[in-house]
Order: sequence, then C-alpha cells, then structure tokens
Amino acid sequence: MKVKQIIYAVVVFSIMGIALYVASSFEYYGFYEECKLESNTQGGIEACVEYKIQESKQ
Repeated sequence: MKVKQIIYAVVVFSIMGIALYVASSFEYYGFYEECKLESNTQGGIEACVEYKIQESKQ
C-alpha cells in the first residue's frame, strides 16, 4: 500500500513540475516575441525579457 502512495505522490509532483515549466516557458517566449519587435540585438532582447518578467511578478 505504501508503494502505491509513493508512486502516486511522485507522479502528481512530476505532472505539477512539468506544468509549471511549460507555463513559465510560454511566458518567456511570449515576452521574447514582443521584445524581438522592440530590439534587434540579442542582449537587448534578453534584457527586455528579464525586465518584463520582473514587472509581471510585481
């Protein structure tokens, strides 16, 4: 019985982790596309993305 509970917990937390990863990568690439329109250098795009992510967390 304990083995089933452990497997269930691992599966549930794995699914939650994957969901959080996918959500954060969608956020990153959404901002990346926006910033690509505003800047044409890689450094400028990355700085813009970091700024927008920080701003969205506030």
